[in-house]
Amino acid sequence: MIRATLTALLLATPAVADESWTSVWGDIIYEDERHGDAIFSFVNFDGYVATLVIPGLAGNYSNRGMHDAYWLGQGSQVCNGFLSSPDGITSGQYGQALVVFDHAAFPTGFTLELGECFDPPTYSIRAELP
Repeated sequence: MIRATLTALLLATPAVADESWTSVWGDIIYEDERHGDAIFSFVNFDGYVATLVIPGLAGNYSNRGMHDAYWLGQGSQVCNGFLSSPDGITSGQYGQALVVFDHAAFPTGFTLELGECFDPPTYSIRAELP
């Protein structure tokens, strides 16, 4: 009985690498979980890969909604200063973000709103399930 219950729980929880979405700029991929944060990768407006950090989303597959986040890009420095992520990535290209999932439970699409530096979000990316 216990073995069946554990197997069912393992099968019900998606693996991090199994979550990916498509957008007009390319794929958005749930890469990792660190320090309670979900780490996504995406291609930013300038064509460089960027990292999206969503605090508190790690392990949350059934109660998603609207989440404040931030992003760090790999392109040329845009902001007056540098920002570091919890895992030590430092960038002069970063900004605020807002992730709004369509539904509370996995799998679901979302809208990602992005801003530059410390400005509020001014553009968005639609993430659809493949």
